[in-house]
Amino acid sequence: MNEIQTMQAAYFTNTGGADQIQVGQLHVPSIEPTDVLVKIREAAVDRVDAYVRSGAFQTPINPQQIIGRDAWGTVVKVGAAVHGFHVGDRVWTNSMGYDGRQGITAQFAAIPEARLFSMPAGDPSGWLALVHPGATAAIIVTQLLKLKADQTLLVEGGAGHVGRLLIQCAKIAGLHVITTANPRDFSALSALGAEVIDYAEGWEQQLSQPVDAIIDTSGRVPLQLNLDQLAVGGRTILIAASKNFEATFNLPKFYMNEQQLRGFVISHASLESLTQADEWLLTHADVLQAPAFERLPLEKAASAHEMVMDSRVKKRLLMSLP
Repeated sequence: MNEIQTMQAAYFTNTGGADQIQVGQLHVPSIEPTDVLVKIREAAVDRVDAYVRSGAFQTPINPQQIIGRDAWGTVVKVGAAVHGFHVGDRVWTNSMGYDGRQGITAQFAAIPEARLFSMPAGDPSGWLALVHPGATAAIIVTQLLKLKADQTLLVEGGAGHVGRLLIQCAKIAGLHVITTANPRDFSALSALGAEVIDYAEGWEQQLSQPVDAIIDTSGRVPLQLNLDQLAVGGRTILIAASKNFEATFNLPKFYMNEQQLRGFVISHASLESLTQADEWLLTHADVLQAPAFERLPLEKAASAHEMVMDSRVKKRLLMSLP
């Protein structure tokens, strides 16, 4: 390991369009006592990666910021204070590449032990495709909603990556799940255990009674329409924005029904919250279904950032490292 001084990486020096991404040689990172040096095998491409690169998600970055937050690989070196990992271990991470931390779309990455997990049995690529939408879903279901078994959750946009993981996590938690979707996705979502209704205009008329919580993954439903479907004390969590940046709602009705409204982005989750979610995912790894994914070579990093923002691209994108 000492002989390797440089590595290939995808990085940017200025925020902006996907054309700001360069693929070239950088120094192999050194490690602190609590760090683990990982030979990266694959790195996921998430929309938040594009937001960091564009500057839309404002966060501290490095002068040469390597892209990406989620990856899996093999341990090649451990810091003096690291006790949970050893050379040769297969590991994964899903919280690098923002808040001043260097990204992971490179041949090697120095990752704090606290942000690293052992790879479960099975296909590592499938697990990597799962962890970002899975952690988002796990935090929402197990930490934010706090619903009791048999209460009802409405997932708007169940066919997306996060939507499918929300359904799975909610079913594991014992919730009754209703989801909106295109009829072409009914069969797949029903197989996950959801009651599926057509997302076309008038979808709310298919609900037999108010629901206890709504997760809007699409940003397409007017806020008041969502609030009208909530039971007393119900809550709505928004994880997507509509094209119209402003929304209005009936404030007296909202507070008299003791309803709650909040937004959520996983990049603001605390390390404690993210760790709890990741450990929950690992506990249920044998029953969670990974999204479909597509592999791309490192030299296609800029194209991958364009693809991940294209609604027509349905598969998760993974970058293969040489």
